[in-house]
Amino acid sequence: MAKRSPADPEMHFVLLATHTPDTCPTANATTRDLMLKTAPDLPNLAQKAGVDIVAGPFVNGEHTVVAVVQSDKAENVDRFLMESRLSQWNSVHVLPSLTLEEGLTEIQAQTPIF
Repeated sequence: MAKRSPADPEMHFVLLATHTPDTCPTANATTRDLMLKTAPDLPNLAQKAGVDIVAGPFVNGEHTVVAVVQSDKAENVDRFLMESRLSQWNSVHVLPSLTLEEGLTEIQAQTPIF
């Protein structure tokens, strides 16, 4: 990974949360009630966990929630997922990610194998 400067210690994380049709808030009253209760408080829950929401959460008809967050610790992202209760009705993949500029720097620093 590209080295992060002390001035920019935060890492981006792409969150991909998927759920089944039977746990979807459009079909499941319990999940709907939970989502309606917690969704308005997501920015506060993120802030309390030490996470900044960069983009999203976005929802779609594919039973997937997508968000981009940043934090200086992966543990903060995990705490946000627990506090937001997203992980109770979704399988969440957390992808540590680089900005395009950081990715290009990393590519330039590596020796191609082909």
